[in-house]
Amino acid sequence: MSYYIAPFTFNFDTTLIDIDPGVVDIDCATLYDSIKLAQASEEGILYDRIGKGSGLDQLGPGVQVGITVELLGAWQLKFPAGNYVARIAGGNLIGGPSGDPIAYSAGVQALLIQSANSTVVSTSGSGATAAEVWSYTSRSLSTAGNQNLADTVMKRTTADVEASPVGGNESLRSLYGMVAQGVHNTQVSANSLTVTKSDDTTVLGTRTVTTNSEAQPIVGINSD
Repeated sequence: MSYYIAPFTFNFDTTLIDIDPGVVDIDCATLYDSIKLAQASEEGILYDRIGKGSGLDQLGPGVQVGITVELLGAWQLKFPAGNYVARIAGGNLIGGPSGDPIAYSAGVQALLIQSANSTVVSTSGSGATAAEVWSYTSRSLSTAGNQNLADTVMKRTTADVEASPVGGNESLRSLYGMVAQGVHNTQVSANSLTVTKSDDTTVLGTRTVTTNSEAQPIVGINSD
């Protein structure tokens, strides 16, 4: 059973708030208004509450305390899978399973723009500028966004690292160098271990090795 109000589809069976494809910016006040409508709908009154909100107290003409929206129970926002950055701003979004209000979506980096002391000023202009976004007290990726970053790092090839102009010089004394010693072509001559770059030809660096003819050979390493 579901309830739709653009750009949100409230799926009461899965406790997911699916966001329409192409929508990458979510405003907390708009989300809260939609949550209240979904909770009051014919479908929503049959289920537990989706979320609650606090804030929006008037400080003066056109100025309000920022809103905090808390998703209750297992409810989460879910963006369609894809390769893009999604932003949730205009207040604070909290709650969800284990404190994560954003469900995992493959390829999506969800940026929660949070503020400990936020206000909402009514104007006739457009949304926040990039400079205003970065002036917020705190900004954090959701668990899904962190997982996407971690997956990207784990799957990045050493050839991609070598082609990148950032990160300083290539060295054996780096995370890249440690990986290179494990996956690139290496050769031992006398007491010198030579490690190549990803082309298995260009020398990345050398290390001195120590040998002992009486040492027992290693013939295998178990995964456990």
